[in-house]
Amino acid sequence: MEVKIPAATQLGEVLQGWRKERKLTQAQLGAKVGLSQVAVSHLEQAPEKTSVERLFRLLSALEVDLVLRDRASSSGDSESSW
Repeated sequence: MEVKIPAATQLGEVLQGWRKERKLTQAQLGAKVGLSQVAVSHLEQAPEKTSVERLFRLLSALEVDLVLRDRASSSGDSESSW
């Protein structure tokens, strides 16, 4: 599944969805990457406040890749969300 995330604040919902799809609790996911349940909760609630390193740790545990794509070449959408 590929998901477009136009704003940092939407990332938490997507991560939570993948976590639930894999039938993991926040505590279980955190344990896989050395984070507390509270840290995973904070990341899902306010992803814009997390570090890139922590994000990559969670993505790895969820077996999800981060893909960057040039907007102009992928959809013709040149409008900036930032």
